[in-house]
Formats: sequence, C-alpha cells, structure tokens
Amino acid sequence: MAHDSGRSRRGTPEEREAAAAKYREAIERLQRTAYWNLRSSIAGLCVFLGFFGALSIYHGGNDGARLAPTLVCVLGGICGAGVYFSRPYPRVVRWLLLAAVSLTGLGLAGLAIVVGNGS
Repeated sequence: MAHDSGRSRRGTPEEREAAAAKYREAIERLQRTAYWNLRSSIAGLCVFLGFFGALSIYHGGNDGARLAPTLVCVLGGICGAGVYFSRPYPRVVRWLLLAAVSLTGLGLAGLAIVVGNGS
C-alpha cells in the first residue's frame, strides 16, 4: 500500500480553507436570494391588496367611513410597488417594505373596525 506522504485525507489546509470559503459564499448567496424572495412576496401581497382597494374606490364601493382605510391600503400598495424599483438600495427597500406592511395592516384593521361597527 502506498503511503500518502503526510498529506491528510481531506486535502491540504489551503484546499480546506478554499472549500470552506466557497461553502460560505454559497450559503450567503442562498440567504440573500431567500430574503429577497420573502420581501418580494410580502410586497406583492401589499400591492395586490392596494390594487383591489383602488379598484373598489374606482367602482364607488367605498364611500364614507370605508374610504379612509381603503386609501391607506392603497398607499401601502404603492409602497409595496416601490420595493421592486429600489432593489439596488437595500436600506430603501427595508423602509419601503416596513411602510407597506404598516400601512396595509392599518388599512385592513380600519376596514375591519368599520365593517364590524356596521357603518
């Protein structure tokens, strides 16, 4: 049997370090992609709800007490749409996503209160 002359079974320390760096880079890329997919899904939901709010306002279904919460949902949808256009700026994406979720949540809560009161 041949002896591998001091070299370990798993490669040299340089090879192990290169493999570890390559692995870390792949994991970081996967995490960035997963976070972007989550952010875009959340933004898409806000845009979807904002679109239906705008459509409801256009058709005259929301008047009186329902108008203000519906407009807040529409603003949330606009902020959600802004997430897609500001992808190169991660800090702006974070703030737009936070605004979209907050405004959409406030609008939906307001609509639930208005509908619950029977107005």
